[in-house]
Amino acid sequence: MKSQTRSIIIILSALLFLTATGMVAASPATTKASPLYPIKKAIEAASLAFAAPEDKAAIQVTQLEERITELDALKLQIAELEKNQLLEKATKLQEAATSTEIAAKQLAAQAKLDAEKISDTVEKKGVLNQINASVNDLDDEDENEIEDTEKIEADEPDETPEPKETPEAKESSESKESESGQEGKDK
Repeated sequence: MKSQTRSIIIILSALLFLTATGMVAASPATTKASPLYPIKKAIEAASLAFAAPEDKAAIQVTQLEERITELDALKLQIAELEKNQLLEKATKLQEAATSTEIAAKQLAAQAKLDAEKISDTVEKKGVLNQINASVNDLDDEDENEIEDTEKIEADEPDETPEPKETPEAKESSESKESESGQEGKDK
């Protein structure tokens, strides 16, 4: 009886652990910078592997939207770290964001290919519209990032301003000008 109770407790504990881990891994907050990200990717790969060919594009659209959400979360974390002068961590998150963006674009391309396998034209059109909307979201984020960079660069002066002339320096340059003017008259 004791070994049976112990087995039940072990099974329930394992089930609870796996459920909690799965929920955390499936969370949009689980980004490439998270240690649970490989679990999330494995769950996504398994769901895609066991999906029917006609359902793969729809699953990929969901995964693409998750990548965009992850990208947004990473960019918020980067902005917060940069604001707090934690540039080393911000750089690591920027690398994760770039990698996530590349993965999202690859996923979108694969989703478009898989969407072509959908036989129902209405469903195919809907899935393709979702994919295109997600791709547009990615492109809009790229444009916003470029605009933000241009704005920051526009706010920074291109050259260091000339130092203001002190009254003593002004008198000195005026006396040099008058001396050189008199030399010209003397010749």
